[in-house]
Amino acid sequence: MSTANPLAVFASNKKNANIKLLVKSVAFVILLGCAFISLFPFLWMILSSFKSYAEINSPIPTVFPKTWVFGNFAEAWNKPDSTFSRYYWNTIVISIAGVGLQMGICIPAAYALATMKFRFKEVLFMGIVATMMIPGDLTLVPNFMIIRGMPLMGGNDIFGVGGKGLYDSYMGIILPGLASSFSIFLLRQAFMAIPRDYWQAAQIDGMNHFGYMRRVVMPLSAATIITASLLAFIGRWNSLQWPLLITSSEHMRPLQVGLMFFRSEDGQSPQLIMAAATFCILPILALYFFVQKQFTEAIVGAGVKG
Repeated sequence: MSTANPLAVFASNKKNANIKLLVKSVAFVILLGCAFISLFPFLWMILSSFKSYAEINSPIPTVFPKTWVFGNFAEAWNKPDSTFSRYYWNTIVISIAGVGLQMGICIPAAYALATMKFRFKEVLFMGIVATMMIPGDLTLVPNFMIIRGMPLMGGNDIFGVGGKGLYDSYMGIILPGLASSFSIFLLRQAFMAIPRDYWQAAQIDGMNHFGYMRRVVMPLSAATIITASLLAFIGRWNSLQWPLLITSSEHMRPLQVGLMFFRSEDGQSPQLIMAAATFCILPILALYFFVQKQFTEAIVGAGVKG
């Protein structure tokens, strides 16, 4: 019986190890290049916010500022009539209230679709998922008419005429999108991954559906709930089209609408625009860094069961 040559085996193993190292190195370089391409616009925006007017308009671009101008942020913050502090407050109210109401609707809906048995449940779920394929632009006009014609709101009579309804108000901005089909889908997937035995044990302890959802399902699905909340928060923080359509007064503008008007009013000061854009995205970046672990876990686990 022949035995393998130890030198040949060693050479083969070394060759395979070198190939694996080469593949990993190439993959690392490609990923590093993709990361640089993705991050460069943000780095350029942040660095440009510290440049002077002359330097940022120079025909020879520079990456790092020759002279760091920290006053751009204060000037951009105070330049609009209502100032960005008002825009920040509006956005915080809209985002936090919107996320809270959205989770208050989507969590029970996802729980019912995941654990409860009733007729046409699958048909209802497919209908909810199908709404994800409808472009948001198609719902702008119907949503506007509903918000503007809300009965007994904003001077409207019982038939929804005579006033402005919820137009130019926080609730007018918040209401559309509360029943998010994507959030329901994501949460349902997480709830379905919880073993059915837990519900049977909870019934023995005398729990009803509400207690089981609050004390068992939600704690076990905390990562997914955080992720759904984060995505909803980012969507509302960065929303532009709907708030632009449903608001008219400057004191009701959220950040993105205020930034858009700031760009049009201050188009000759790109360093101020970059400074304003920088402090508009910093809260989102900070929030993501705090919950990135839960975000990754929930996205990976969304397709485990369904």
